[in-house]
Parts: sequence; structure tokens; C-alpha cells
Amino acid sequence: MPVTLSTTRPEPPSKYRGTVHAPFFTAAVLSVLTVGASWGVLILWRIAFDESFTGVSVHEINAHGYAQITGWVGLFVMGFGYQAFPRLWRTSLAAPRLVPVVLTATVCGLVMAVIGMGAAGYRVDGGWTVSAALVGNAIVLAGSLIFAGQLLATYLRSGAPMRAVTGFIGSGLLWLVAQAAFGLWHTGMTMMATERSDLLWYISAYQAPLRDVQIHGMALLMVLGLSSHLLPQMFGVAKTPERRAWSALMLINAGVVIEVVVFIAYRWADDHRLAALLMLPWLMIAGGVAAMVLPWRLWRRLPRTDHRSGKFVRAAYGWLALSLVMLLLMPVYQFISGIAFSHAYYGAIRHAITVGFVSMMIMGISARVVPALRGIQPGTLGSLTGPFILLNTGCALRVSLQTLTDWHPFFFSVVGISGLLELTALAWWGTGLLRVLHGSAASGPGVSRPAVLRPA
Repeated sequence: MPVTLSTTRPEPPSKYRGTVHAPFFTAAVLSVLTVGASWGVLILWRIAFDESFTGVSVHEINAHGYAQITGWVGLFVMGFGYQAFPRLWRTSLAAPRLVPVVLTATVCGLVMAVIGMGAAGYRVDGGWTVSAALVGNAIVLAGSLIFAGQLLATYLRSGAPMRAVTGFIGSGLLWLVAQAAFGLWHTGMTMMATERSDLLWYISAYQAPLRDVQIHGMALLMVLGLSSHLLPQMFGVAKTPERRAWSALMLINAGVVIEVVVFIAYRWADDHRLAALLMLPWLMIAGGVAAMVLPWRLWRRLPRTDHRSGKFVRAAYGWLALSLVMLLLMPVYQFISGIAFSHAYYGAIRHAITVGFVSMMIMGISARVVPALRGIQPGTLGSLTGPFILLNTGCALRVSLQTLTDWHPFFFSVVGISGLLELTALAWWGTGLLRVLHGSAASGPGVSRPAVLRPA
């Protein structure tokens, strides 16, 4: 049950408290509806026509991925971090005047990086593409450092006890900065590679570890941390015991580190026996997730639910479970298919966790929190059943049809439909969220700050 603050330190007032998330969420929605999902649909259709997942330039693929990680996920993390974490620690945000700096740096850096990488992907002549991509990455890294530093200072001055939820948030922030630095280096190495063999080497050795840092490190840990704080308050699920949560945090962090180190060592040594060791960190990550999530019993009906967000959360964790099961079954798939490395199967795993889990959680949590922050009762808004069905159908088609392209080229001709369904779902949900963000807020004596953001 949510608790009041009557016996705790009062939260100092802040002019940013009710609105700080709005420009970040707005930029995130605009990002995913343009260079994120829309560009992804275009790329997917080109892959379908070429009947090859390697037919599109890697620079274009990386530009799209950068937009999704930095623009879609990163901006939501920043907006929610500024809004929720000071409340969690019962204090005000440190150095609030830096918020516009972080927003400007992230958006401007994102635009520069995407233009530079995208132009290189379309083989636009000129050395400016490399400069734009690197400068853009560097600006985003600077913004990420400021954001992480602000939240660290906010926590340190709060005097709040170190709980597992703060451990998850801190780990997510560390991985946020690490992936921005790693991405800057990787972008430079791939875009400045003069020989195709050099380009293929950097892609084969470092692309997968970068995605691991971004998805299993930053996104997974941040979402799990927020879930551990919000889901008991929003839906009445049981809390994960502190000791168990700390064990889960250590397992996942160690798993990500080992996953990255082992993969790079395998590529440098070119020894497939090292690749077999990847099963250990995968089991650690899966075990950590299970330890954290199982007490919530999300396979059962939620003790308290609503008509908007609960279905997204339950489905999201179903997709997370599927992605981890597929990851653990990768050696089995390689044996059955006879394919040493399947771009289709690997991409399907990534899609299940990025769209099925991360995007579904963004949609579900924001559908509950954003109206509450505006003083609008979620019950007065639509159920979002349409976007929910479309996104789940699109994700299911993408994961299944993409995998089936290993078995017959016919499935290339229909896999593009999945992207259109997902884009429609995101546009439907996104336009509704923007209307809530920028429409008229509720007012009057009955309006109070949302219980879902109160300290536990």
C-alpha cells in the first residue's frame, strides 16, 4: 500500500516537479515515430525485398538503433528519472537548472549522430558524416554524464538509505554512461574503417557486446528497478525481499560484464570453445530476472488493476521471459538449423526484449503515470486496447516470421507487415500520450500528487 509522508522528511518544493518529464517524453515519442519505428519499418521492407538481413548498410542499421536506444529509451529514462527518483529519495532534484542542458544536449546530439550515420549508410560523399556522427555521440555522452551526476548528487544529499531499488537505478545509470561511451568509440571505429575487412571485424567483435550493454545493462536494470518500486504501489503485487533483490542485482550485473568480456575474448581468440562459455552469463541474467520478478506473480490476475496499464505490464514481462528462453536455446537452434550464427534468430531475440518488453513497459507505465501527474483520472481515458493488440500482434509476427526466414525465403515477403502493425500501435498510443501531456490539466481541491510516485 502507498504511504504518506507524514512521518518523514518533507519534500522541498521545486518548480520542475510537475512538468520536468514532459519535454523528455515528448521528444521520445517524436523520436520513435520518425527516425525510430518509421525508419525501422522502411529498413525492414528493404530487407524483405532483398531477402537478406545483411543487405542494408550497417551504418543505417546503427543510426536506427541509436535513435531507438538514445531517443526512445534514453529520453524516457531521463524524463522519468528526473520526475520519480527525487520523490523516491524524498528530496528535491540537485542543480535543476541543468535539466534543459541535458535535454538540449541529448536531442541535438541525437539528431547530429543519426544524420551522420544515416548519411554514411546512404553512401553520401564527404567526411562531414563521420564528424557529425562523432560529435553527436560525444554530446549525448556529455548529457548522460550530467544526468547521472545530477541524480547521484540528489541521492547523496537526500540521506536516504541504500536499498535495492537504488542499487538497480545506480547500475542502470552506470550502464547508461557506459553504453554512450562505448557507442562513441564503436561509431568511430566502424565509420573510419577504410577496408571492408576492418569494418566487418569491428561489427563482428563489438556490435553484440554494445547491444548487451544497452539492453541487458541499461534498459533491463532500469526497468526492473522502477518496477520493483512502482508495481507494488500501482497493482498491489508483493514486494521482492531486499536480500533477494540485491542477489538478483549482483547476478544480472555480473552476467552482463561476463557476457561482454567472453564475447570479445571469443572474437579475438577466434576459438568457439570460448563462445560456449556465454551460457554461464546468460543463465546468470535469466536467474537474476527470475529471482526479481517471480514474487510479483504476474501470470496471475493483478490484485489491483486498471483498464489501461496492467495488461501492458503483464505482457511485457511475458516477452522478457520469451527473449531469455530464446537466448538460452540459441545453441539448440544452431544445432537444429545447421547455421553457425543466425542473424534472423538473434534479431528475433533482440526484438522480443526491446519491443516486447522495454517498449511495452514504457507504454504501460506512462499510460498510468502521465495522466496522474496531470491530475487526470486514467478511468476517464481510453483503454488502449487497440495499441496493445496491434503491438503484441506485430511483435509476435516479427519474432516468428523473422526466425522462419532461416527456413524459407517466402517469409521475407510478409515480415514487413509486422513493422507496420507496430508503427500503427506506437502512433495511436503516442498521439494520445501527447494530448494528455499538453492538454488541459485537472485542477481543484480534489487533485493531488499521484500515489504511484510516492516513496515506498
